[in-house]
Amino acid sequence: MDPRLERTLIDRDDIADRVGQLAEAIMTDLAPVADAGQLVVVPVLTGSLLFVADLVRHLPLPFPIRPVGVSAYPGKTTRSESAVLQGPLPEGIAGKTVLLVDDILDSGRTLHLLQQELRDVGVADVRTCVLLRKEVHRAADPTCEYIGFDVPDVFVVGYGLDWDGLFRNLPDIAVIRPQ
Repeated sequence: MDPRLERTLIDRDDIADRVGQLAEAIMTDLAPVADAGQLVVVPVLTGSLLFVADLVRHLPLPFPIRPVGVSAYPGKTTRSESAVLQGPLPEGIAGKTVLLVDDILDSGRTLHLLQQELRDVGVADVRTCVLLRKEVHRAADPTCEYIGFDVPDVFVVGYGLDWDGLFRNLPDIAVIRPQ
């Protein structure tokens, strides 16, 4: 293990099992919407890339994937700062049900911003799925229907989550050693 990492928090097998369970819940809730051509999956870049790739492979439904970029952790910082939209929202989503997929819910700023922006452009409904939810006090408390794992207030990397652009490629979720 890299010396900058303290320990594995969630291993790849547990992640794979939970992603399958999340997909089953999403299928139950959103299959009729998808079958009607009204579902759009909106992953939050870049942290959710691996998660959304695995998740959608479990969803045999018709839907487009339209990513959105948000920045909240610039550089080597380990605390979420204010969320900033990195470009426009995807086109063609007004009147649709959006499944917003993100890697982690911590401060709540990113999801709160996106949920509000999506409502402002006239989406019919926003459902939110996160891989991880930190056990912290949130600056904003967005609605989140699908949650993979609750985790303690530690800085985690792997399975798409990074620290200064590093460690996204780890198959497990690990804790960064305190600096």
